[in-house]
Amino acid sequence: MSPVLSLIIIAEVLFTLFIVWGFMHEEKFVAFEDKIIFAVLKKIRRTKALRESARRERLNEKVYYTPVKPESSRQLQSDTAA
Repeated sequence: MSPVLSLIIIAEVLFTLFIVWGFMHEEKFVAFEDKIIFAVLKKIRRTKALRESARRERLNEKVYYTPVKPESSRQLQSDTAA
């Protein structure tokens, strides 16, 4: 018997026992499912909030180019002549 087959059989037995336990203790099983769902939703919300705050920080760090009004051509010619 190969180790992979042994692991598959063990996983199937555990899965079957988990289903049987779920039928016998339905309230506990539903509470367990709810706990898992709330943990996953909390993780998703936290990840979204972290991404949004990182995006805001990147936007705040950007330096925007502000155009400078060019000097008139006569002023430039007088500066170069001097």
